[in-house]
Amino acid sequence: MKKYIGVIFLILSVLFAVLMMMTKSKAVTDEKLKDIPYVKTMMLVPQMVRASISSQGIISPESSITLLSELNSKVEWISTKMESGSSFNLGDTLLILDNRDYELALITAESSVLNAQVNLEREKAESDLASKEWERVGAGKGSDLALRKPQMAQAKATFSAAKASLERAQRNLKRTVFIAPFDGRVRAKNVDIGATVFPGTILGNIYATESFEVRLPVADQDVRFTGLEFNGKQIGEDAQLIVSFDLGNEKLEGRVIRAEAEVDPVTRMRSVVARIDNGKNFNTNSNPIAVGQFVQAEIQGIEISDIFVLPRNMVRGESIWVVDPKMMLFNRPVNVVRYENEFALIDEGIDLGDRLLVTRLSSLINGKKVTFELD
Repeated sequence: MKKYIGVIFLILSVLFAVLMMMTKSKAVTDEKLKDIPYVKTMMLVPQMVRASISSQGIISPESSITLLSELNSKVEWISTKMESGSSFNLGDTLLILDNRDYELALITAESSVLNAQVNLEREKAESDLASKEWERVGAGKGSDLALRKPQMAQAKATFSAAKASLERAQRNLKRTVFIAPFDGRVRAKNVDIGATVFPGTILGNIYATESFEVRLPVADQDVRFTGLEFNGKQIGEDAQLIVSFDLGNEKLEGRVIRAEAEVDPVTRMRSVVARIDNGKNFNTNSNPIAVGQFVQAEIQGIEISDIFVLPRNMVRGESIWVVDPKMMLFNRPVNVVRYENEFALIDEGIDLGDRLLVTRLSSLINGKKVTFELD
């Protein structure tokens, strides 16, 4: 028996090991929970928006006049308001030419009118007398000369010419005085006291301050959002677009009054012209609008319906990341109608119930599960 003890022990050990392996307890592994990130989202709701078109321009006067001499004379007096950059009011006298020769011409013209009038009255009397004499002693129809018709026509012509000369003398005398036709400013003064001037001599340049104009270039992609016809015609008040101007410390409002029919040869852009009404934007204590001042402008264009307004930086490569109603991430290709400052206007590509993903994730995978707090 001793020689079989080792074999029996080996067999028992094997059986015990097999039994232990068959009856051992199985380790239970906990299923790893899925990683569901928490994100922030923004509700996407279609809305009606008005296109805003950015531009810039230089303020220029709407009305300006170049003062020209129509006479041969000398500059006798110049107002202190006629200096460059000075302001003046309607009815102010700006400049006076030596008028002595024109006063004498007026006196002569008045005398000629009186003489011509007396001659005409005398000729009327003689013509009436000639007609009566012919009726009394003449036979048949009298000649024009006998009835003094040529003399009467000549007297009338002389009287008309004398009156025309008087009117011209009166107008020339008025032309020696330059009176401001509006409230405005002086852009340039071209003569001094004592200077001799002739017809056509430029005396200065003035402009009105009641209203100003700003020429605003419009980029090609923005033209259709103005809703205007670029035909150069004046735009009716009911169709004029509102324009907001930024002058730094001042905010002004104007209106587009016409759209130019030509393309700028330098910028290759179309332009609109906006008017700024000085009286509606400033009171008497405000800083005046300066001609030549650069301004930024925002033109309020047409209304666009069913538009989603998103932060511009959320659109990448004409697509956005959204969270659908099942709280899953998806990349949506979208159609960007236009970009306006910090925003993108989108009209297609967003499904009902989509919410814009605002949180920046390290990995973006279509169909990935996320969670967020509802608004």
